[in-house]
Amino acid sequence: MTDSTQPPAGLSQDDLKTANQAGWDEAADLHRAHPQFAALLEGFATPGFSCFDDFANRRLRTLEMTGKSVAQLCCNNARELLSIKNIGAGRCVGFDFSQAFLDQGRELAAAGQLEAEFVQTEISAIPDEYNESFDLAVMTIGVLGWMPNLTTFFATVSRVLRPGGRLFLYEDHPILNMYPDGEQDMPPVPDESYFRSTPYQSKSGLDYGSGKTYDAQPVYWIFHRMSDVVMGVVRNDFAIEEFEELPYDIGTRPSYENQSQQLPLSYILFARKE
Repeated sequence: MTDSTQPPAGLSQDDLKTANQAGWDEAADLHRAHPQFAALLEGFATPGFSCFDDFANRRLRTLEMTGKSVAQLCCNNARELLSIKNIGAGRCVGFDFSQAFLDQGRELAAAGQLEAEFVQTEISAIPDEYNESFDLAVMTIGVLGWMPNLTTFFATVSRVLRPGGRLFLYEDHPILNMYPDGEQDMPPVPDESYFRSTPYQSKSGLDYGSGKTYDAQPVYWIFHRMSDVVMGVVRNDFAIEEFEELPYDIGTRPSYENQSQQLPLSYILFARKE
């Protein structure tokens, strides 16, 4: 993470959330203009379209999604939520703090004539009316690093799930926080500690589609260890049913795959609310 600078001293968790919300709102038009969004509009116009890779699709289908109620926390443009809707899910609700990205989700839903709800909220402030409303809560790549406290985050996940409901998490492996962004010579050389405790500040923008940088609103990425993820789950009355570290790139580092000294690049975690 080579453009990191030290964040200002004294930033509260609320300060981090406010800055990150502004950064994502700023990036929304860039994401909307990217050819990837046009491809999603075209994709969802096709019945049964899914943006998940084959690995995640197989795992999700084992849950027998027909008629199940699903929440996606930090849904962005809700492409994953709508993909689950296409598997046969019932009520689908996407939560995100960026209204601009939720508007994109509405566009995608309209393209596929899919019924879904979109709620603008900071995740820990999801209204109580959604408590114990869902059979499945979904989180995908790039969610946890924006969360200042994972125990608090997974408490919200637990709150919106019914007893016996499941958590599905498909994320970048946190070990990747140690390595520079972008394509690298192999093997890559770390430029951060796995145990970094201060947020990572970036002013280069959030245009992941094109990879272009711009003079952007500062945003803050939080380093979490794998143990933080696992303990955040189990401290909130979840029983882990499946946890697998994977050699698959699900982000922007395909050059890291297929190495003789292979890093874990992603992981999948299922847990059931007890």
